[in-house]
This record gives sequence, C-alpha cells and structure tokens, in this order.
Amino acid sequence: MSAALLAASGCTTLNSSGRESDPHWVKVYLGDRDETHNVTITITDQNGTTVFENEYALSESNEANENATFPASTDPETIVITVDGTRFERDWPGFEQSELPCDDANEAGIEVYIENAQDGTPEIRLEADCQSITAE
Repeated sequence: MSAALLAASGCTTLNSSGRESDPHWVKVYLGDRDETHNVTITITDQNGTTVFENEYALSESNEANENATFPASTDPETIVITVDGTRFERDWPGFEQSELPCDDANEAGIEVYIENAQDGTPEIRLEADCQSITAE
C-alpha cells in the first residue's frame, strides 16, 4: 500500500520513517561539454539565510550533478549562480503557479543549465520542475 507524501514549498514533510524529507532539489547541467566551468549555487530564504550552497567543477568528465537536495523546512527565495566569476541572481520559481507540469507535487526544484552566449561569455538557463513522490 502506498502513502503519498504531501508537501509544498516551505513546509516540513515527514517520510514514511518519520524523518524529514528533502523536497527541494537542484540539478546542474553543462550545456557544452567542450567547455569547463566553475560554478557556485547559493540559495537563500527571505531573511537572507543560506539554505543551500554547493560548488561544481563542470567538464566533459563531470557534465551533470543531479543529487543535491535541501530540507522541506526551508523556504527558498533567491538563487545566486556564479559561473567563472560572472554572477547571476534569480528569484526561486513560484511553484504555486499553474505553469508547472504537475499540480500535486511534493518535491519542487530547479534545473540549471550552464551555457555560453554567442560572444563566449557564460549564461544560465533556469527551469522549475516538480515531482510527486510516493512511499511504500
């Protein structure tokens, strides 16, 4: 028998063992595998407290990282992505909006694509996504 775990951004969720789950996640992808980039991603809440921070050295042999999560009890608001010293700042996507591909997600996250502009400078593409997780 499956029990659906219900959560929303900013809420604490307990998994089937009674421990807090990690319903926010960050996935990072290198857009052009011929490039190398040093990337830092920092996510803060509305008070400016860091709720997630990770560094990545992306290259052909390490072109993705898909396993970074952070707790449901956090309420992410701002994402700062630094690529080779170039800083990008974005708001955490609003998961309560109907633009996401699922309505009853209990994990909300972002996918960050590190790319290059036509002039060779770094640029990012940020996509919001959600997942529905069930436990047995």
